[in-house]
Amino acid sequence: MQRTHWSLATVTLALVIGACSGSESLSPAPSTDLEGGGTHHGDTAIVTGPSTPRQVPPVVASFSLSGTVYGHEAGPDTTQVVGVPNAQLTLVKIAGVNGDTLVPSVTVTSTSADASGAYRVANLAPAYYRIDVTAPAGSPYANGGSGIGPARQTEITLNISLARKP
Repeated sequence: MQRTHWSLATVTLALVIGACSGSESLSPAPSTDLEGGGTHHGDTAIVTGPSTPRQVPPVVASFSLSGTVYGHEAGPDTTQVVGVPNAQLTLVKIAGVNGDTLVPSVTVTSTSADASGAYRVANLAPAYYRIDVTAPAGSPYANGGSGIGPARQTEITLNISLARKP
């Protein structure tokens, strides 16, 4: 009796598999074999031939850097930020265009953010820069910073976010 149940189950399973597979044959596994002309293998397309790399624009002779210094608001929503007025930004040249580190680094310029936290520095030479941001005295924000490499556009926007003091 038990043997009959197993035989019946096996026959039923074979019929189900046969019905589901239909009359089409299964596609072969993906392959990179190009013997078939390199155009199509089963359900996988094989792309052949040279690909054109994306052209990287050249480094510009000078650029302007602008943005806003933001501070994170207190509370559970960590995405809430406000502009930080009077934050002090100092741009320090740390390496040349080719990446050679400057020892010592060179302070290029300093500026203050306006009443809404916005800043702008013009006529910067191409180089790697560190941007040190000093929060205004008495503010709830910690000092912060950012960095930028040689610019490939004449106008660069860099927003900088300051964390709250612990």
